[in-house]
Amino acid sequence: MTRDKIWEVLCRHVLDVLTDLQDDEIHPGQNLRDLGANSLDRMDILVGAVDELHLKVPTAALAATPTLGELAERLHAHCEQP
Repeated sequence: MTRDKIWEVLCRHVLDVLTDLQDDEIHPGQNLRDLGANSLDRMDILVGAVDELHLKVPTAALAATPTLGELAERLHAHCEQP
């Protein structure tokens, strides 16, 4: 799966959970807290993206990821694993 596809899925889940945001407000250098996501919002975004991408990733490994760009890279790394 491409990095662009993973970014698209991640952004879609951010927008689904944080309904006050517009797509042009989401950038790779931001973290979910800065966008206004509380802990439940963050978990919904992470679980939704992982499920849609059909990945098996421990959510604890993703929860510690500081920025959306780094989160997308970690998801991509799990896509590359056999």
